[in-house]
Formats: sequence, structure tokens, C-alpha cells
Amino acid sequence: MRGEMQYTGTTIGRRTFVTMSGAALAAPYIRPASAKGRTLTIRDPGGPVGEAYKKAFFEPFAKAAGVDVVGVQSSHGPTGEIKAMVDAGNYAWDGALLDMSDVVILTDHKYLEKVTGNGKLGPHASQIPADLRNDFLIGAMGYSTVLAYRQDTMGKRPPTGFADFWNPKAIPGSRSLRKHPSGTLEPALLADGVSKNSLYPLDLDRAFRSLDRIKNDIAVWWTGGAQTSQMLKTGEVDCLITWNSRAQVAIDDGAPVQIVWKDAMFSFAGFAILRGGPNVELMRDFIEFSSSGERQAEFVKHSTSGPCNPKAFDFIEPKLAGILPTNPAYLADMFVMDAAWWGANNAMAQERYENWLLG
Repeated sequence: MRGEMQYTGTTIGRRTFVTMSGAALAAPYIRPASAKGRTLTIRDPGGPVGEAYKKAFFEPFAKAAGVDVVGVQSSHGPTGEIKAMVDAGNYAWDGALLDMSDVVILTDHKYLEKVTGNGKLGPHASQIPADLRNDFLIGAMGYSTVLAYRQDTMGKRPPTGFADFWNPKAIPGSRSLRKHPSGTLEPALLADGVSKNSLYPLDLDRAFRSLDRIKNDIAVWWTGGAQTSQMLKTGEVDCLITWNSRAQVAIDDGAPVQIVWKDAMFSFAGFAILRGGPNVELMRDFIEFSSSGERQAEFVKHSTSGPCNPKAFDFIEPKLAGILPTNPAYLADMFVMDAAWWGANNAMAQERYENWLLG
């Protein structure tokens, strides 16, 4: 339904998100006596986002629990690394920041611990809407795949949605798409007239027919988020589809860039626990700590990803709230990426996409 976001059979609407933001803030539960002197190692994406996690979560938890917390950068989608660690019983990480689809892949083969163990969610994690958590992952950051364009070159006749992006004759300007199927196949179908509520399972034949129409008009096939920020800043392209945080980087650096929230694809990432690791209970404490609204509000000061705990908006200034993808004002125009579909079909979709690019 319009105004609601669907994920794994549950629904979150603007009213739900706003209502939950009034929940009382509870103190984090930490086991300082048993944790003291230990080191918790957590995989993160590195770069500016890694620094944001360090300031908002790692350093405060280390101080509160009397432990060392180390963030380790790794490749995007580190499912293979986690499988190797768990299979060998050799743990370079205790936990990892993962996307929804990563968790689908790993839980099918029992590579992750349940966040709650045999207990219940703590008071902070319980504040996060059911759409943004499951037994193995508690959302820490939300982000959207959006259309962004330069106002100086496209402002007189700007693209207002993916259908306009797919129509360079009517809406001229150089374009860029991601060299990856996730967040590319969905806009291709939306541009072809598929409704948000009917996207999944993805009709790949129709998606690639839609991509055929735009292929020759793509100036750059991007491979990294930083690349999209740079292209928007320099004007190398006039419009592209990227993550909202990367478009915001260009805006913050002074580029005349506009984000289009209509039909944006919402995803979230959060912290998960490697199965059988040496610090499982300590990771559970860390996840509860990092789930608080106040901690997630601190995180978004250093990153333009949105908080998953709606309570965070009680601690976020209105100006900053206006650029965050989990702002309730934007939810009606978004859809949630189907993690189960991507978890089951990612390899197949990637192979077909790469073959299409070469064709």
C-alpha cells in the first residue's frame, strides 16, 4: 500500500515510524565485569562510514564496557570471508556490518548467531521497527538508491523519476548507471511501467529489455560510490542513480545537485554476529548499545545514512533530518529491496548482467 514499506511480511508506515519515535530511552545493558580487557573486532565498510561507526558506536562502547573495539575494513558483501572463518573456526572478526541480502545468504547455512540468543531483544533494539530487523540482524543504518541530477544542466527540464531517466530524448543529459544489477534492475522495471508493489520477483527478461533501451546512452558504468560523488561534483555526468549518501557528498561539497526521492529503493544494514565466535555475548551487548536512538543520532551526524531507530529523530536537528532517507516524510515514495529475492538470485542476476554488458 502507498505510504507503507514492506519487508519480510511485515509493514512499516510513516505513522508507525513516528509513533515509535516517542518511545522512552532506556539505558544500555553492558557486562563490564566479564568484558573488561577484551577486544571486539567488527567488520565495517571503511572510509567515511567506517569513521562514523567509530565515533558513534565503537569508541563509546569501548569506554562504557571497558574493552577495545576495532573496526576492520573489508570488501563489499563479505559473505565468503565469513563462511571461511566460521568453517575453519578461525575468527578474524567477532561481528560484521552486513546488508539484508548478505544475511539471507548466511542464515540459510547457519553462519550467524541469533542476536537475542535465548533471551529477548533489549529495550533499544526493541525500538527498531520489525521491518528493519530480524533474528540475525538489527538495523543500524538505512540508505536509499536514488536518482540524482545536476540542477545547472538539467534544472530547466529535470528528471522527476526513473521513466525520465530512461527517456534521454525528452530529458537530455549524460547519464551513468551502476555496473551491478542490484539497484539497477529495479529502476529499469519501474521505468518500464512496473509498479513498486509488483516489482518482486523481478522479471529479468523485461528488465533487460528496458536496459536495452538506455544502454547506448550511458556514458559511465560506475563501480564505486565515491566515483558517483566525484562525477556529480565535476559535472562529468548530468544525472545518475546512486546511493543518497553519495549524492549528498556532492551537495555538501557545493555541487548544484538535487536528489529525487520518488521510487527510491530503501535498504538497511546492521550488525550481525559470527556463529561460534569467542565474543558472541559481547557482540550482543554491542548491538543493543548501538541500537539506541541517541547513538544512531550521533552516527548520522557523521554520515548521511538514516537511523533505523525512529527515536533517533528526537536527537537530530530538523535541517539534518531533512536529508535522511528514513525521514518519515519520504517513506511513502519508497519501496524496500527484497532481500530474500536477492539472497537467492544474486549470483544468477550478476552473471546475466555481466554478459549483457559485454553483449
